[in-house]
Order: sequence, then structure tokens, then C-alpha cells
Amino acid sequence: MPFRDFLQSERFRSFLAGGAAQDVWISILLVLTAVILAYALRRVLSRYIEEAERRYRVSKVAGRILGLFTALAILYVWSAGQGPGPATILTVVGAGLAIAMREVLLSFVAWIHMLVRSPYKSGDRIEVNGLHGDVIDIRPLHSTMMETGGWVDADQSTGRIVHFPNSWFYQHGVYNYTQGFRFVWNEIPFTVTLRSDWKAARDILMKLASETTGPVERQAREEIRQMSREYLVYYKVLTPFVYVRATQNGIRLSLRHLTEVRKRRNTEHMLTMRILEAFREHGDIELSYMMIGYEPGGGEQNGNPLS
Repeated sequence: MPFRDFLQSERFRSFLAGGAAQDVWISILLVLTAVILAYALRRVLSRYIEEAERRYRVSKVAGRILGLFTALAILYVWSAGQGPGPATILTVVGAGLAIAMREVLLSFVAWIHMLVRSPYKSGDRIEVNGLHGDVIDIRPLHSTMMETGGWVDADQSTGRIVHFPNSWFYQHGVYNYTQGFRFVWNEIPFTVTLRSDWKAARDILMKLASETTGPVERQAREEIRQMSREYLVYYKVLTPFVYVRATQNGIRLSLRHLTEVRKRRNTEHMLTMRILEAFREHGDIELSYMMIGYEPGGGEQNGNPLS
């Protein structure tokens, strides 16, 4: 039989005569010892830790530590007396861990970078890899933010806390909405009918926006002056402006204005209410909208009854 021939072969006999057989038995003993210790550890934890979540976490961490030490012990047994020593083994293991734990090491390096350069800090509103929110904590391996946006309109909080690795700082662009400059440009579009007095509508937008954002403009100029000491930043125009564009539905007026990051939705809400009231009082300004109509025996027709 092939197996019997293998047992009687010179190769198998030399294997038994050498130290390899001893290393195999020692390795098996180490694995069995680790299994018994892991079983005993679970029994002890289930007896003294009643909380299931905490017991699970402690068991996981202890199991990984036990597995790591078992692997290191087996490597040492097989390397002893056969060339490489403990220093070589640790070097190889260290290189393997560096590859396997690349994200962890990168997150730690990014944390050190953030301590030195501060691309963002607690309290800043940032956006990274599609996540948007206010930073509430920065730790060596991950950062935590209170999410804004998501299914909630504009930039208000969703109530969810999001954790993301610090390594994203190197892998994705980080948008900081509040560092050095707490203001953003916002646009509010209005479309009026072709027969409306669009020039009067434009003047109303400009007037109300200037009244509302006047203090914001002065604060923004001061922050730009301070920020220009570190960055090559230059804004020439900070006053509100209305862009006019002709569309199929009418005349589109886009009001562009500065607002504080965390007050964008409230500012837009207040401006929109005042603008709609001013349009109503003027009497010659109508908002445009799309209408889809059907005729008996005919096809679908798109039109604007106010155009």
C-alpha cells in the first residue's frame, strides 16, 4: 500500500530521526493548549460577566491575543536551531502585521498629522467620502461626527453618530466648511413668468438680500483678511447678486448670497418668506410652473398657462 511504503521509506525515517517530528508534536501541543485555554476563558467570562455585549467583546480580544501568542510560539519552535533566530522571526511577523494592518497604521499616522496640522478639529463641519456632519471626537484610529443632511433636507442634523477611520484623510478629500472661514455661498432660484415684471423681481431679490446679509458681509471680509495670512485667498465681491436666465418656463432668477454655514437653511427660509410676500404685494410678478394637460383624442401637451 502506498501509505505503508511511505512509513517504511528513508524519507519518513529521516524525518523521525531529525528534530522535525519533535517540532510537530510541540506545535500540536501548543494548539491544543490554546484551544483548552480559550474554552476555559469562555467559561470564566460567562460566569463573572453577565452583560452579553461586554462578554462578547472581552472574549474576542482575549481570543485574538491568545491566537497571536500561539502563532509566535509555533514560529519560534520551528525556527530554533535551524538558522533564523527570534529577531528574524519578529522582523518577519512585524512586516506581515504592517501589511495586514495597513489601514490601522495609516489611521494612526493620520491622527499624528491632525495633531500637528489640524485639517479639522472637534466642532468643525466637514464632508469626507460622502459623509457630512459636525466633528464631535477625534481618536488615534477614528473620528466621530454628528451627521447632517442625509434624508434630512439642507444641512440639519439627522441625529445619527457616524464613525470613520482617520485613514480617510489620506484616501479622500476632506471638505472643511468652518476652518478659517465660516461662510458659504448659497443660491435661491425663482422662476417668474414671461409676462411678469422680472426686473422688479430682480430688484426685490437684491434689496432683501442686501438687508439680510449686510452684517454677514462685514464679518466675512474680516475673516478673509485673517485667512489670507496663511492661504492665497482673495474675494473681490461679497455682496449678493442675482443671475438672470431665460428658460422654457419663464425667467429664472438665481439669488447668490453669503451665509453662515450653520445658518444656511434658516437664512434661506427667512429670505424666501420675505421675497414671496414682496412678490404678492407687487402684484405684477407671477411664479412660473409646469402644467401637463390632455386633450380628448390628442396626445400629451406640456405648457405653462402663466407664460
